[in-house]
Amino acid sequence: MSEKLSRESSTEINLNAPNSLSRALKPEYWAFEESSFEVDPSNLEYADPQRYASNLYDIEPNQAKKFSLTYNRDHIDPRQQKLISVALVPSEYNLLLRSNNPRSLASVAMSRTIASKPIIDLGRRTEEAKRSGIYALENKLEAMTNYQETTIDRDIKISNRMLEASKYPGLSRGKEMNMRTDLSWVMDHMLENMFDALKNQKDWSEEQMNLARKTTYRRMFYERDSNRHIGYFKELMSVNRSWLLRKNALINDRSSSIRRELDNLNG
Repeated sequence: MSEKLSRESSTEINLNAPNSLSRALKPEYWAFEESSFEVDPSNLEYADPQRYASNLYDIEPNQAKKFSLTYNRDHIDPRQQKLISVALVPSEYNLLLRSNNPRSLASVAMSRTIASKPIIDLGRRTEEAKRSGIYALENKLEAMTNYQETTIDRDIKISNRMLEASKYPGLSRGKEMNMRTDLSWVMDHMLENMFDALKNQKDWSEEQMNLARKTTYRRMFYERDSNRHIGYFKELMSVNRSWLLRKNALINDRSSSIRRELDNLNG
């Protein structure tokens, strides 16, 4: 979404100059043309961050649609069943353990090993199958932990910086390069993930998703009366951060389940 600047405007950028959120949320900062963000005024209310939130997290399990997972909100005590659903993008859905019963993943790996081994040494075959189950769980846990540490944690840190900047939008936030990097990541990754998840939860067409994107950016850059665009951006980042925290809780919940099953297998 953050369009490349023209050769003429890019020469004017000083990446070492001090920057602020107020400056970074100006259309000319990204060489945006207002004509690209013209929408019917009646659509503006549909880009309400709270409307987005209701389809991203704290969804009742029976209301959740594809590419969403249910988890126990109280992952520390599995006896406290407080089930809630969170929407995911397809890549996250494929990466995470889909069931909160990791034994099923281990059983599939163990069954494959048993089926591939002749019955010569039953004890050895059983031990190899057990190791296959352990490896499958360890690999899944490693993939989830890596995603949590390299992507989710990074996104949370950036959303925290953006929320802090929105409290004092005119305050310098370091070099322009840092602000451009953060806000580019927000637009090209964090908000795009949000639109992707919403598309699947609301059964949007590509055209509907593009309209939601355009309307969001219209409000974020062009509703400038009384700095309404700053307030909108702050609320948008707050919802995005809440969604990230729910995904973090989902990963913690699934990881705890895998560790318990690994303890059982290794015991």
